[in-house]
Amino acid sequence: MKHTAKTAIAAGLCIWGANALPQDFNQGPVFTVIEENDLVVNTDRHYTQGIRVSFLTGDNKAPGFVKSLSEALPHPGYEPAAVRTGIVIGQNIYTPADTQVRELIPNDRPYSGWLYIGLPLQRRGLANDRWITLESLQLDLGIVGEDSLAEDAQIWVHEVRGFELPEGWDNQIETEPGLALKYQRSIRFAPKNLERNLDFTPHAGICLGNVETSLRTGLAIRAGFNVPDDFGVQTVSSLLTTEGGASAGNNRISAYIFATVEGWLVAYSTFLDGNMYHSSHSVDREWGVLECKGGVALGMRYGEFAMSYVYRTREFSGQQENNSYGSLSFKVKF
Repeated sequence: MKHTAKTAIAAGLCIWGANALPQDFNQGPVFTVIEENDLVVNTDRHYTQGIRVSFLTGDNKAPGFVKSLSEALPHPGYEPAAVRTGIVIGQNIYTPADTQVRELIPNDRPYSGWLYIGLPLQRRGLANDRWITLESLQLDLGIVGEDSLAEDAQIWVHEVRGFELPEGWDNQIETEPGLALKYQRSIRFAPKNLERNLDFTPHAGICLGNVETSLRTGLAIRAGFNVPDDFGVQTVSSLLTTEGGASAGNNRISAYIFATVEGWLVAYSTFLDGNMYHSSHSVDREWGVLECKGGVALGMRYGEFAMSYVYRTREFSGQQENNSYGSLSFKVKF
């Protein structure tokens, strides 16, 4: 038995190997558009629409004050080799299940919107000279309520597509400024000799602010052909802004499938708890939420297209069904 155990341990070490994953710390800029809608699953409720547009600079091409900030911040457990920054612009739209009712629906999700600009700082390097580590810090600033333009955006889309117009936006939460400070650390690793075909990325993060306060942790898995040197496909709700630009390690045609499971511990959400500084409609938020997503991505040196299906458990008491939606991601790598 003792000999068998030693053999099993040695075999495990052989499978996972001791060499670092291939990683290029000279990746170029990246521009990404993520569009999400629940019409993919023939619904129009709760989280019904989201869009996020982002641009990140190339590795170590950030302005001098960003580099100084990065150097001043601690980096426990790993050594940064690449720093980048950029800008994010996004909008989320939330409604109750029945948008044809003019009156307030007290036991269903409030009408609400979130319009914001994000300022990300990302650092990437090696932990223990082996594990590719990505650390992301992002500040989102914006507005919720009528000035988020969520009502205008949804009505416009419904008019263009010939759908019935929503009738209950007079019950939306009040306008107030919003802030979300987001942090996530991710570590990417793979079995030895399968670095381009299979990888695993555990991650954990926190969001603080009057828009959302939550803890998150999860695991992403990718499998396919020439899996790129990045941290995978993101969605609008992700704490991480999509990264990964053109580089020597990302210049091949790639095709892969992916799956992510992520648990949320939610202490506050203005889209469920209502306004922080005003009286508004609210529901009883669930503390624990599970989100699962899966999809396929096709990429080349200068671009990537991905489709995701996202499934999310109930977010408030009285919610009749779990929610799901589709997500499309377009990435341009420079």
